[in-house]
Amino acid sequence: MKVDTVITLENDINCLLLEKANYENDNYFLSVVLDEYEEPSDEYVVLKEIVEDNQNYVMRVMDESVLAELLKLFTKSFGEKVANLPDFDDAA
Repeated sequence: MKVDTVITLENDINCLLLEKANYENDNYFLSVVLDEYEEPSDEYVVLKEIVEDNQNYVMRVMDESVLAELLKLFTKSFGEKVANLPDFDDAA
């Protein structure tokens, strides 16, 4: 699984994977739920990647302590991306 791809959950809900983080040797994804028009909604979920028998699965993360640690990782990653944006002219 990789960032910027859409996955379909078992309940036929599509999610766009926005950001990936590794925590305690597991991969996690920050994702946004897509609405019926395939547009981003205001609902975000964190998914844990599970690999069994060469198949990828996801499980929604509900543990608040794990979510708190992942939020720190996602925030740091996002901050680094913003810091690396090219300069632009405000006057244009």
